[in-house]
Amino acid sequence: MNLPEMTQPAYYTEERSALRWPLVLHGFLWPLLLVASFTTLAVTGDYVFMIGVILGIFGSVGLGGIHLAENRPVGIRVDSAGIWIGGIRRYERARAGVKPQTKLSRARAQRRQVFFCPWDAVQRVEVITERREIRKFAKLGEGVGASRTETASRAIRLGLLTAPYMRAVLVLNVDLSAASVPRFRPPAEGSFWKPGSPQRFAPSPVWCVPTRHPEQLRTALAQVTSRP
Repeated sequence: MNLPEMTQPAYYTEERSALRWPLVLHGFLWPLLLVASFTTLAVTGDYVFMIGVILGIFGSVGLGGIHLAENRPVGIRVDSAGIWIGGIRRYERARAGVKPQTKLSRARAQRRQVFFCPWDAVQRVEVITERREIRKFAKLGEGVGASRTETASRAIRLGLLTAPYMRAVLVLNVDLSAASVPRFRPPAEGSFWKPGSPQRFAPSPVWCVPTRHPEQLRTALAQVTSRP
């Protein structure tokens, strides 16, 4: 199913919905530590600052920098046509010709793409703030906090746009036959530089996306679902 035009009035929009302050803090802290330590090491020649370089590399890769870049595009839109999640602003820019997409993305970059579900295909929708339930969805996500080896051994579940430090999540059960799921590049076979099995992916019948404004989102959903 192709994405429709975003011409319907929006009941709710949220840009950068995954960017809570802990993620932003870690996303800037560790790269800054890396740059500062490396610069000081180069100027002074004091290898004590190598500790900062190592910590900066570890923190940028495992704690903040990569996760910040991956989750920055994520947003939410609720309008009379349905529910949109993912890289909505990027999609709008591409449709306007500002930065058209010329090739398919890898499945790991699904947060940059747009998932759309019309209301007729929404089987369930709710905003979850209970931490135990949020942890369940975080575990279902495609390897947040897992090593590259662990992530490569499992299939990426398209539509589960989980993020570190999320405290509220929009959850949808969708009819995949009527929903719009982005197309992705076919899995690449292993090579000398990237050994192992190809990264598999498959659409999930349950979608989720973080939100920073759960009460406002609940109000908007109630407004839409209560209309005749």
